[in-house]
Amino acid sequence: MQNKWKSAAALAASAGLALTGVLASAGTASAATTTSTVPYVCQTRYQGEWIPVPDYTRDFTVTAPGTVAPGQTFKITFDSAPINAVPTYNKTLTDVRIAYRVPAGATVVGHRLTGGSNLGGATQWVERDGNEFVLRTDGKFAGGVEFDLPNLEVQLKAPASGTLTTGPGGSSFEDPSFYWYRLQPTTNEWDPFQCYADPARPVTFSTTRVQG
Repeated sequence: MQNKWKSAAALAASAGLALTGVLASAGTASAATTTSTVPYVCQTRYQGEWIPVPDYTRDFTVTAPGTVAPGQTFKITFDSAPINAVPTYNKTLTDVRIAYRVPAGATVVGHRLTGGSNLGGATQWVERDGNEFVLRTDGKFAGGVEFDLPNLEVQLKAPASGTLTTGPGGSSFEDPSFYWYRLQPTTNEWDPFQCYADPARPVTFSTTRVQG
């Protein structure tokens, strides 16, 4: 798996798809690590009918500095919990997606993927739309078998002032925060499992203050 930094300039030139471009490492701001649980609004399709999936949550560990200086380059790391789809409902899953939101007030310098486990020969990549990054994989994973997608590291340059927050990306079933496409064991049909972060219970992953 590629773990080189991808430049923001190359991203913009290629309609938001991650391309190569090596950058310098992030600044030395002191970082803090927090773990958050994201509650989702979810649905799936079964025999042609959409049905809600209640009480679905996922855990994320995010590392970001508490404070940075104006104009400083710093790094934020997003680490999603491993995935282990319930085999009763998921014989195989593919096209897994996780969306993250980086601070809108900061300038994206670059990003890279690191780590991951039990991914076989699958390819992982990142698609960017403004301050949202979507981590995707083309792998096919068996239900009941745990796998862990790579961490997303994003380099940012701080603005002159402000408070910079991160959180889950996505806002609807059409713009999901978390997604996979699954083969249902009993019907042998492929159907989506799609979720977006519950707007009634918002979650902030990290907060970084710009201090001169």
